[in-house]
Formats: sequence, structure tokens, C-alpha cells
Amino acid sequence: MASNLITDYFRPVSGRRKRPQAKAQQSWRGRREKLRLVAEETNALLPRILSTRPEAPPIGQTCHGSKYEALDPRFSPRLTAQVEILLGDTFDIATRLGPSLYPYNQNNAEHVCILNMANEKRPGGGWLNGALAQEEALCYRSSLSSTLKHHYYPLRFLGAIYSPSVLIFRESIDQGHELMDLAKPELFPVVSVISVAAIQDPELDHQHDPPRYKSPRDREGMKLKMRLILRIAAYKKHRRLVLGALGCGAFGNPNAEVADCWAEVLREKEFQGWWEKIVFAILDDAKTIAQGNGNFDVFRDKLHGITT
Repeated sequence: MASNLITDYFRPVSGRRKRPQAKAQQSWRGRREKLRLVAEETNALLPRILSTRPEAPPIGQTCHGSKYEALDPRFSPRLTAQVEILLGDTFDIATRLGPSLYPYNQNNAEHVCILNMANEKRPGGGWLNGALAQEEALCYRSSLSSTLKHHYYPLRFLGAIYSPSVLIFRESIDQGHELMDLAKPELFPVVSVISVAAIQDPELDHQHDPPRYKSPRDREGMKLKMRLILRIAAYKKHRRLVLGALGCGAFGNPNAEVADCWAEVLREKEFQGWWEKIVFAILDDAKTIAQGNGNFDVFRDKLHGITT
């Protein structure tokens, strides 16, 4: 049922056949209500869970692009990473990379840092209302929402929130958001999170196939955001990153252009030698995977195997 939820979320519903459309809408409302209840339970559990791990407080830090200058190659650890594109949930892939069971420490180079593709105006996006995008999926499963303070919003165009220690205590939607063993909070995985909002609803040039940004400023703006993400990760000494298809869902950015932007930025001299692992976690629905034109296929074709 969980995989159907993801598929139905991405699948457009035709308006020609009223009864199936009505059934689909009713089913979607029911599923959103279930997710809303998951959010409600998560919120209720957070104080108790956080009290068991006082060394991992719900702290977020605002990061402004003006304070993160270009990386100095003299301080590069001279590592080599080959970009991988994996089909799956961000947290699931992060835990496969071996996140720490301990709070973030700059001396712990194994600590995984993930990208949260954030809502610019609302902490956690629509997670309290049962919405289902990447940010909401992270909030259902973890303490991320408690680090996204309301006074940090709206996010600046070239701004981010850095959450050093986020506890994961639920399984993924495919596992029914099952709670991990609350009697053993010391086993909850810990990751760091960088929350950045993509450009929303940019104007596209559909005369090209695939579509492109109509304005060069939007394209360059996305690259500025990508550089900020990488700089924060490097400044905080993270060596393992889980990135994503930034803005390639409800925000309406063209996936081929976004993948190209990531490739161009990752190849820049500034970003060579800072990481030992860079993975893009892409969660596509079954229909686009079958067609071969979804985010996963596009990102795999353009990014998989790049060395940085």
C-alpha cells in the first residue's frame, strides 16, 4: 500500500471519468489523513525522545551565503568521491552509508550529512497536514522539524538551516512509518541536515526538449544554492553527503537542467577533494521509472560516475 501511495502521489488523475477520479481523490484524502496522524504522533513523541538523547538537542543554525566564502584548497583533505545515483528514500540511503549513533562532532568525518529540499516559508512544508514530498518524509521520521525554528523563516534566497544532530526514530513509508525500539533510543541513527529551498515555479522554455530555464538568472541562482550546500558541508567537515533532485518536484524546476547544474558545480575546481562519498537519493514513482524519463534516469545519465 505504501508504494501505491508514492505512485498515486505523482500520477495525474484524468477528469474524464468522474467515478474513478472521485475514488482516487477519496483514497488520497484517506492517505493524507493517515500521514497527518503520523505527524501528530511524531510531534507528541518528540519531547520524550529528545529527553532521552540530551546530547543531540533540537538545534538549528541559520547559514547565510555571504558568510561561506569559496573553499580554500589548502585545507582540502584531498579525498576522492565518485558520484552515485541511487533509487530510494534519503534517510534509508543515509543509514546505509553508516551514520553515527552519536551527535555530530567535527572530528567525526564519518558523520553523514543530507540535503533537505525545504519549503521556503513553512518549517517542514506541509507535513502537519499529511503532505508527501521529500521534506515532509524526513519530518515524519525524525526530529528534523524541531530544529527548523519558525523565526528562521522565510528562508533567504541564499540561505540555509544547518541541523547538526537529527535523530531518526521511524522507518520509511514503505515500512508503514513503524517506530523503532523506543526502549533503546541510544540506537537511533543520527545524521546532519542542510535545509535549502529551491527556486519555486521558474519560467521554463518549452521550445527545448527537455525544457530549460527561460531566465539565465534562475539557472545561475540554482547553482549558487548548490555551491552554498557544498560549502556548508565542507566547512562543517562532513565527508559523506546525500544530495537530491533539488526543486524537481512540486517546485517545477526542469530536472535535466538541475542535473546539469549539479554536474557543473561538482566539477568546479573549488569542490575537488573534499568528500569520500557523494550519493544522490532519488525517489521516483513506478510510472516514470517505466517510461525512463523521471528524475532517477535523468540524474543517473548526467551525474553517475562523476569524480570529485
